[in-house]
Amino acid sequence: MPTHRRLVRVALLALLAVGGVVLIGGIAKFPPGEQSFYPRCQLHSTTGLHCPGCGMTRSLHAALNGHFSQAVAYNLLAPVVIPVLLIALIRSVWGWAWEIPAKPHRSGPRWLAYVLAGTLLAFGIFRNLPWFPFNLLAPHEIAP
Repeated sequence: MPTHRRLVRVALLALLAVGGVVLIGGIAKFPPGEQSFYPRCQLHSTTGLHCPGCGMTRSLHAALNGHFSQAVAYNLLAPVVIPVLLIALIRSVWGWAWEIPAKPHRSGPRWLAYVLAGTLLAFGIFRNLPWFPFNLLAPHEIAP
């Protein structure tokens, strides 16, 4: 790979890293709320239903500020989903920057995709049921 091309990719990687730190710092400093600049969930705004991702930003804000039980109360899946997505993003961008060839695609067991899709669908349904204990899956504040 030409040196100039590698230098440009590494510079973009550094710029993305700085942008990521600024983004994470902004999420940690500015809490999501009714009057904030964060994007709203269109499904919840339109129907009043909570999608499986509702509460992810609030959960990340709470976790970055050390309120882990509140983070789980906002979205039960966030402590698992956010780190997995972050690791996948970092690996992808790192491989792009250093032009590391991707490994041949090996499809995992097909049942795993069905289990993951079923889990997200079930979570999306159960968190909208108004009965105990399902109502605890909807994003909520924990009383101090």
